[in-house]
Amino acid sequence: MARIVSLLKKNRMPGAETLLEEYEKLEFEENQLIRAKYSLRTVYRDIDSLKNDFHCPIAYDRAAKGYYLTDHSWEFNCPAQLSESAMLALVLGARIAEDVFPEPVTSRIAAAVDEILKANNPDFLDTTLVHSLKVFAQSGAVNEPEVFPVVFEAWQKHRLLRIVYDDMKGDGPTERIVEPHVLFLYLREWRIKAFCRLRKDLRTFVISRIREAEILPETFRPDMEIIRSVTSDNIVSWEKYADVRIRLTGEARKYAVAHRMHTKQRIRKEGKDSWLFIIPEVPKEVVVPWILSQQGQAIPLSPPGIVDAVRAAARAILKQI
Repeated sequence: MARIVSLLKKNRMPGAETLLEEYEKLEFEENQLIRAKYSLRTVYRDIDSLKNDFHCPIAYDRAAKGYYLTDHSWEFNCPAQLSESAMLALVLGARIAEDVFPEPVTSRIAAAVDEILKANNPDFLDTTLVHSLKVFAQSGAVNEPEVFPVVFEAWQKHRLLRIVYDDMKGDGPTERIVEPHVLFLYLREWRIKAFCRLRKDLRTFVISRIREAEILPETFRPDMEIIRSVTSDNIVSWEKYADVRIRLTGEARKYAVAHRMHTKQRIRKEGKDSWLFIIPEVPKEVVVPWILSQQGQAIPLSPPGIVDAVRAAARAILKQI
């Protein structure tokens, strides 16, 4: 019935034969195609159920030989019957969301999951199991109760977004119209990768720096090329330094393994308590704070730009002591 409603919402005007084919496609997608499982009688029964049980405003066009909706504002409020794997994924996803997303998005996700689970019987999910999953999100959640939900909804619904943005470079906030293609969490802050109509180019915006946000009526088409461009090795547009080499001692090796700055980074043993940490490419904005956090157990060797940046940062700290 969900497949029927989907086709009706798209104004496809499907006939009974077309719907029967859709039923078979659905079974094929579930890897359990049984061609004799359904018949036209099944289709007619489901259409009657939509009309009588769910008050669906469905009608039949004899000229087009297909069904259509007389009222497109009607919603199909039929709870899904989910497998144990699907229920587990929903509950664990909502649990992780509690530690990653700020309010009110967290509550909206939890409410949606609760609504779905009303129609299911997750006997295998007890309170102990749910609460025994602990997520300590190092990145944390940005506490922007007014701005974040607006940006989140614009990204979710593919709507243009008017923002007043402060890039923290001292020039003051600027107003922009952007297309939020990607929403992601990086370096303890939520960000969007968007096409900026002011600059006519792609830009990354830190949501905590957005002073005002307004969803506009116009929609945009999500660009898969932009979406695929946001990877762990290419998240932000900072200048990258190639072949960064760092000598590690003591506990620094353990933290280098845990803190991945590039998918192809590697660590090579050099001496009794010495390792060479090699990063194919990384921005100084990422690697310099990490080196300083290791308290002398991570010594930059090359390239000169990274070595000089660490020296400059260390001297700036010493001047304040």
